[in-house]
Amino acid sequence: MLLPTTKCNTMWLVLCVIPVLLQAAEAAIYECKNEKHLDENYCVFRNVEYDGRNAIEFKVPSSKELHVAFFDSKLKHIPKELLAAFPEMRALYVVDCNLTSVVIPNKLERLFASNNIISKVIVHQSAATTNMIELMLDSNRLQDIANITRHLKKLEILNLSGNEELPKEKGIDLGIFQGMANLRSLTLAGVGANYVDNDRGVKFPELTLLDLSNNDLTTSNLAVKVFASMPKLETLRLAHNKITSLEVMELTRNNKELKEIYLEGNDFACSFQTLLVKHLAESGVDLRVQGKNVECLQGYMKQNDMCCRTSLLDTVTIMVSSENPNDGAPTNQEANDKESPTTTTIKTSVRTTTVGTTSGRTSTTHAPSAGVAKGEDRSDGSSDASTLILGNSLTSCLVLAIAKLILF
Repeated sequence: MLLPTTKCNTMWLVLCVIPVLLQAAEAAIYECKNEKHLDENYCVFRNVEYDGRNAIEFKVPSSKELHVAFFDSKLKHIPKELLAAFPEMRALYVVDCNLTSVVIPNKLERLFASNNIISKVIVHQSAATTNMIELMLDSNRLQDIANITRHLKKLEILNLSGNEELPKEKGIDLGIFQGMANLRSLTLAGVGANYVDNDRGVKFPELTLLDLSNNDLTTSNLAVKVFASMPKLETLRLAHNKITSLEVMELTRNNKELKEIYLEGNDFACSFQTLLVKHLAESGVDLRVQGKNVECLQGYMKQNDMCCRTSLLDTVTIMVSSENPNDGAPTNQEANDKESPTTTTIKTSVRTTTVGTTSGRTSTTHAPSAGVAKGEDRSDGSSDASTLILGNSLTSCLVLAIAKLILF
């Protein structure tokens, strides 16, 4: 006896249809509203959730909407449904959306994708057909930007700040931007770079702003000749690095269009900073300071609205003075001081610096006094060496021990 097949067929139909119905039910539909953003009309989506697996649909007022923005949204990737819904999109704003990757479609001109966790940029444009002029990818996790520099040759504004894994061997090679002749603004702040070079001599004919602030640049790893390839440079940001001196004369000679420079948060000696500020003023370059109310650390003082290193920290060597012509015989003063606490005259070497060069070390001997005297700044930029007193203390013992080792 044969069993009827109607029940089986019905069961299979149900099993096939239910997943489709469930999938359709799970599809989230989002509709944008026209709002004013960045002085332009944007089609704005809010509270969008997309993890790369859930079904999603975008309803738009018109397929010709040019500017799209997402607020209070979480997007793991840029949904292909979004690109299909906005084929004419020119600007995309996806700041702080938890993106791990981002797509630059064919007609896009501006992308704002700051404060995400982007490690991959997918570019649908080529060097011959690119439309991109502005790309904001600061505060992400980029390690390689080869596809950006290779294909987006018409970029005018590029922000890569805060991508701490971007520098190769802790350095920034400006040569990677070769062929991007339209760049007007290049921001590389806070990427953890120790040095900057341009060994290939790549030209930046239109660059007016370069930001290298909040890195670990040192004087020896920052030759100002790297800026000579930027004839239109107007704004140079070098604040909050580890620079102790700067070849400012060469800088202003090579970059005659320079209008403003940011240098706060470095480690300039006050004597050098005085000459630096004077030269910049004479060259018509405005020294900009953003943190004028910042308190200086111990050993630093406020000068020209910036903290600078006082003469106390300029001391680089300490040695026992042997300038007494009667080295074996006690003087009357020494005889009188037999019962008093032991004191020692020391010689301090102070580095004095002029703008653009570093002079040799000048030794100055001071007799002991009752305290530590702060060097007095002179009008020529030099300063008195510091006077240090060694009494019956651990410091005295340490200094004498070091001095004996040096002498013997």
